[in-house]
Amino acid sequence: MRRKEEKDAAEALKRDQELREAKRQQQRLNFLLTQTELYSHFMQNKMAGLTIQPSQLMTVETDATSSSPIEDVSGSHGQDAAEEAALKEEAFQAASLAVSQQVQRTSAFDNESSKLRQAAGAGGEVAARDGGKTRDGVADIDLLNP
Repeated sequence: MRRKEEKDAAEALKRDQELREAKRQQQRLNFLLTQTELYSHFMQNKMAGLTIQPSQLMTVETDATSSSPIEDVSGSHGQDAAEEAALKEEAFQAASLAVSQQVQRTSAFDNESSKLRQAAGAGGEVAARDGGKTRDGVADIDLLNP
């Protein structure tokens, strides 16, 4: 009798662990999908020529009960929800940091480009007098208006 109870308890524990692992895998999948959606949204706007500010990042909200077909049998829903919220916050912070770093790189590149264009503006007058050639014999190309 006691062996049967121990066996049932071990099986119940094993089922609970399998359910928790399946739920954790579902949360990982949801996290990866969220990251993919954020990246896709960012790249879509980047390709359209728009600059995304960190305040414009799209936050993706998922409902844990509707996204996961697994029911919470173990009663650890609060812990899982807190872990999921922490993962979402970490992902959002990482995306915000990446966006701000890219904005800084872009503005540094734009500043350097404008300095080079201004410097080339003075040399462009010499090139126009030389028949469109610079002093080195290389053709002067207007990259903004080819």
